[in-house]
Amino acid sequence: PTKLKNGWFAKPFEMFVEMYGLPSYQDVDPTPYVAFTYCLLFGIMFGDVGQGALLVLLGAALWKWKKMNIGRVINRVGIFSCIFGTVYGSVFGFEHLLDPMYRAIGFAEKPIEVMSSSITNLILVSAVALGVVLILISMTFNVILAFRKHNLERALFSSNGLCGLLFYGAALGGAVSAILLGRNLFSPLYVIFLIILPLLAILFEIPLGKLVSGTPFREAKPEHTGSYIMEHFFELIEVVLSFFSNTMSFLRVGGFVLSHAGMMSVVLVLSDMVGAGASPVVVVLGNLFVMAMEGLIVGIQVLRLEFYEMFSRYYDGDGKPFVPIGTAHE
Repeated sequence: PTKLKNGWFAKPFEMFVEMYGLPSYQDVDPTPYVAFTYCLLFGIMFGDVGQGALLVLLGAALWKWKKMNIGRVINRVGIFSCIFGTVYGSVFGFEHLLDPMYRAIGFAEKPIEVMSSSITNLILVSAVALGVVLILISMTFNVILAFRKHNLERALFSSNGLCGLLFYGAALGGAVSAILLGRNLFSPLYVIFLIILPLLAILFEIPLGKLVSGTPFREAKPEHTGSYIMEHFFELIEVVLSFFSNTMSFLRVGGFVLSHAGMMSVVLVLSDMVGAGASPVVVVLGNLFVMAMEGLIVGIQVLRLEFYEMFSRYYDGDGKPFVPIGTAHE
């Protein structure tokens, strides 16, 4: 049985790990990694100093008076919202309230102007780059854990093992080099050893896994080689497509950065339209609406990225919960 034990910052996020499945004795507890990446992604997508501060207070209140664990999660993501809101210069949707502070510390302007059309592509590309880093980290975790479990097939030849890591890194590295640096890395040797051979190893994952585990060649060889190749060839195509789709999935991070700023700009435009008397009411209600609706959507989207783009690569979650004897009898 497994009982999770984490520090002050990570402990509230145990609920997400338990939702997916507890770690077994051979796994590691991913809660600290989940806590940091969840807060990081949420903060990037929901960056606003004022709204983040309200989330901090709301989360603290929910935990103190209602003992709701989600309150502690809200408290922590609110802190990261304040951090990235400071980078964006956004306070309750007002994009230039912090300009005097930036000038006082030596900046000509705020670090990131989200509403500037010239920076839109940078935000989207940065979101994909962050996704690539998180996927590579997750695949590295899988390799390390598989070696710890002495599962050589999974560690070496699976789509999230060493061969998958090699293919994914080489394909992305070559693409980035060609697009950004104008340098073509896809030489015949590069393609053969870093693209084709890793894909062939993934295709023959099962027999290769048996071979490295000491099974004789005759027993490791598939009974019907042709049908095996046909079946696993289509699975290999799915693996390659999933690498692309999983990477592009992180575009939603950049998309929500832009949508949050866009929604708040709409609120401010509406406040200008209603006149001075009703303007504060529109601003307050608009902020509350954006916090409630987009905060919920962003929270769900980040959890989706955690489960489908990261957990699925390295985490089994097949442990069973620890239940004290007294509680079990009750």
